[in-house]
Parts: sequence; structure tokens; C-alpha cells
Amino acid sequence: MRGYSRDEYRGSFQIVYGLLCDRDGRPVAVEVFEGNKLDHQTVLAQIEKLKSRFDLSRVVFVSDRGMVTTANLSALREKQIDWITALKAPQVKALNAAGVLPLSLFDDRNLAEIDHADYPDERLIVCRNPLLADERARKREALLRATEAKLQPIRERVERGTLRGEGKIGLAVGAVRDKYKMSKHIELEIDDAKFGFSR
Repeated sequence: MRGYSRDEYRGSFQIVYGLLCDRDGRPVAVEVFEGNKLDHQTVLAQIEKLKSRFDLSRVVFVSDRGMVTTANLSALREKQIDWITALKAPQVKALNAAGVLPLSLFDDRNLAEIDHADYPDERLIVCRNPLLADERARKREALLRATEAKLQPIRERVERGTLRGEGKIGLAVGAVRDKYKMSKHIELEIDDAKFGFSR
């Protein structure tokens, strides 16, 4: 089956492995799926295999955020399987917007437990990693500089009059904006004979 290749070879035949490991990394269940299956679509089959094959009194499913969907969490609850995973970025942003993630949480330590009505009977542990924050800031600055370096020649072309028209300027700017994904950090001003940008 043709599927999504993480090596970006389009049109290749793919297979997907559904793999469960124990805490030491030893495989305890594996299944081969057609290549058009997404990772999170393999979870329920593996849970069924786990429940039917092994006589376990307690299971804790640990996964990355890509494996977690509403359907998978519902199935885990139904089968009384605990889980540990990470929230997705929009969920974290919603918690932040609700005011439950003030930076003062991290004054004494880099871990804290919070509660929110959207997650009843769940423990939410939040973590601040200063090294990761520094690395993200460094990458963001590098991408902002790269974006500005690509936008400056467009501004110069508009100032010289060799690039005119809001639509044409917008197309040139859009190619840069899409390349570095910095649109939320850069303010643009475009009209038929003018182009400006600022952080």
C-alpha cells in the first residue's frame, strides 16, 4: 500500500509497524499494518492484543502526543488502562489562555501539578525546561533573521519600482513567509507601491 514516507520518497510502497514495548524497551506486541495507516490508528488493535494475550493486572500506556486521539483515550478509559502522554500545542495554549499556567508556578521548581475542568480525573503535570526554552529562542531568532534577510530584497525591489502591485508583492512575500513559518512574528504592510515589515 502506498503511504506516507518519513524519508519523503513519494509513491513508495510502505508498511507500518504497531509496536508495544515494556519499560525496558523489549517488544511485547507487534503487528504489521498497511502503509496508509496513521500511527494513532494502530493503538486500539495493539491494546486488544495486549489485553487478550497477556494476563496483566495493570497496564500504563506511554506514548507520544501523535498517538493520542479522543477515540484512543476513550478506549483506554473503557478498558481501564492508564496512560501517560503529552498535550498537544493547542491544548497547552488553551490552558495558558485560561490562566492556569502562570510563570510563577515555576518559581521554586520546574514541575507543577495543575487542575482544569477540561481534564476531569486526570493529573496534569507541567514542566518548564529552561535549556529547551533557550534553544527554542535561539532557533526562533535564527529563523527571524533568515526571514528578514529574504524580505529585505523584496522591500528594495518595491522601493526601486521593479516590483509593483499588491498582489505581486504579496506573492513574493508569501513564498518567504511560508518557507520559514514566521508569519505570527512578523507584521507586514503591503499596498500597490509599498512594502514594509517589522517584528
